[in-house]
Amino acid sequence: MWWGYSPALDIQSEINKHEINYADADLEILIVGASDARHILKTLASSYLYNDRIIIYNVIESTLEQVARSILLLNTCLETNLGLQEATRYYLEIFGNTLIRPATAKYLIKSSKQLSDIVTTTIDCPWLSLERFMYKDRDQLQAIFKYWEYAICNNIPILEYWDQRIRKSLKARYDYREGVFDWDYHMILKSRGISNLTLQEYRFWRNNGIAFSWLEGEPIRSNPTLLNNIMQYDSGYVHYTYSGDITNGPFFCWTLQEERDNNMCRAADIAEREIMKCIYEIMTQKSMCKETIAAHRDFSILNGTLIIETPNKEMEQELWEKGKNKYKSNISWINIKNHKVIFHPITFLATSKHKAEYIGKFDFIWIAHNMVEQLPNLVSLLKENGIILVELKKCLVELRNENLQNFVNELRSMAQRNRLREINDINIKEHYVARFSK
Repeated sequence: MWWGYSPALDIQSEINKHEINYADADLEILIVGASDARHILKTLASSYLYNDRIIIYNVIESTLEQVARSILLLNTCLETNLGLQEATRYYLEIFGNTLIRPATAKYLIKSSKQLSDIVTTTIDCPWLSLERFMYKDRDQLQAIFKYWEYAICNNIPILEYWDQRIRKSLKARYDYREGVFDWDYHMILKSRGISNLTLQEYRFWRNNGIAFSWLEGEPIRSNPTLLNNIMQYDSGYVHYTYSGDITNGPFFCWTLQEERDNNMCRAADIAEREIMKCIYEIMTQKSMCKETIAAHRDFSILNGTLIIETPNKEMEQELWEKGKNKYKSNISWINIKNHKVIFHPITFLATSKHKAEYIGKFDFIWIAHNMVEQLPNLVSLLKENGIILVELKKCLVELRNENLQNFVNELRSMAQRNRLREINDINIKEHYVARFSK
């Protein structure tokens, strides 16, 4: 729900790879259900490799909480007043950890206040458009940002929510959960080529939801961006307990780029390098050399897996006093003048095929594995010779090989019914996405 299960893609590279010649024409891209804006970030980072062109990213998420998180993650990578390592670790903690460090929590409070002002257009954000949302949706977005600030100060017991989910999922096997986690890791993930994720990292995340950890600082504040169904009620808020992923993890978006024979790095190290590289390339419009990466990371610790203990509940539930707004309302971002992110409401999926302005509009469409039933609604929106990528379920632990093959067979049938051509044969053991053209 909160992250994807396939690598971040450079969309311009995908288009060029399949010899779709749009020259330097503007690109209209539709991304459905990606959850974490990773494809936007990767495409932004690689834009210096290509001729200048205007790229419009049209994004649809199933919940407003996912919209808010995507905006926050993009904002973290584009802020000009954050250091390279600082922004990288803020991003990864907010992206994939139930608990975050106090410094990250303070950054989240500041950003929540500023982003709520963007929703009300108090602050103008040149790279973001929320105009397609109705006013009630914008009000709800603002409430979500305000809730994050409230929840950090009150430190909601997210570890309890996590443990409740594990107990409900495993039932009688709860007391033997370490064995369950080990089985899933060795018998499923390793057999599918997930190479740099270590057992210790995976087991630690399955136990408490902390995916990315470092020696510096201890994560003790709850991450409220992982909660959904947030509603304002009187002077407070109500929300669901944690209802996201507890079996697969947030490792696959940024850790699958590594060569399989390089086992010196943890998944956290690879993810840190990839995010740092993206932010650097967006900032400087040039490639990041190994020396620059080394200047920000201690390579003496990369051969050992770092394990941290789960903080006690008293530390996790310590209250912070909510202070007055001492943060500056103005915020500056890296100039990405040729790129624009437009969020659309979920109703777009049902209504767009009836609107002439969207027929044949998009050069490229990306669809998450849990949104594949929307494929028939989206085909008419694609240009002739345009590309559709559909995320596969290779990284889902709960599925066996026959489930993966059944999904591919159903996807092929759906594509054929909608007159889509398979660009290359889908291999469930190798591919993370299926590629089609119109």
